[in-house]
Amino acid sequence: MPFLGKEQRPWLGGAISVLAGTGILFFMIYMPAARHFAVESVNAVLSYPEKPALYVRNLVQLSGNWVLERASLNERVEQLELRSQSLAEALQRAGVREPAQRESYVRAVVTLRYPQDWWQEFRIDKGSRDGVAENAAVTSEGYLVGRVARVGESYAWVELITSSSFLLAVAVDQTRDLGVVNGDDFGHLKLLYIPEERGLKRGMTISTSLMSDMIPPGLPIGTIIDIDENREGYREMRLSAGAHLTQLYNVEVFTGKGRTK
Repeated sequence: MPFLGKEQRPWLGGAISVLAGTGILFFMIYMPAARHFAVESVNAVLSYPEKPALYVRNLVQLSGNWVLERASLNERVEQLELRSQSLAEALQRAGVREPAQRESYVRAVVTLRYPQDWWQEFRIDKGSRDGVAENAAVTSEGYLVGRVARVGESYAWVELITSSSFLLAVAVDQTRDLGVVNGDDFGHLKLLYIPEERGLKRGMTISTSLMSDMIPPGLPIGTIIDIDENREGYREMRLSAGAHLTQLYNVEVFTGKGRTK
């Protein structure tokens, strides 16, 4: 026969719980050292499952933040690039030159110039280890004289603007008309593809247009000295180079890397 009936069992369980709780309460109040020990023991036990969970949570949170920040930075970079291009085009249309910083050039010395290729190319003493790359602009006294055609580790060959294979997009500074400069292998320069009705005049100056990352816009090239006959709706114009092409000893190669050597 059971000691208590079904009705009395819940009351007994409740009384035991109250007594146990009261005893623990008095124990924690009158023995603070034991209370601290109990709390630390519980924390130590819970730290084993808690630390990995916190680590995983922080890792997920950091990964999510990294993805969001990267997307935001990529979007800002694209916006800045578009804004920079728009500003460069606006400067070109307004006739304002924005020359590259001198820190973006590598200074070089002309080491070889064959007589038979006098107006086509020459060699310089800087190469790939100095930051020189193919198609980079080469200047003398601020004027464009050519572009890098071939690159070695310690040297490079430069194609002159007077070479017949050299074609370069340019702009007329005074009118912002766009055309193409081409050489003839004999030291002469021509400005091509300017419509007849544009009415360009002698004395107007020519500079590079937006062409590539390695040939910045606004580099001066030369001056219109003569206007030839009309050819199929276009006029060919002869140019005088701004640089002394027969006296090239020291030149500068555009690197676009913000440093100089």
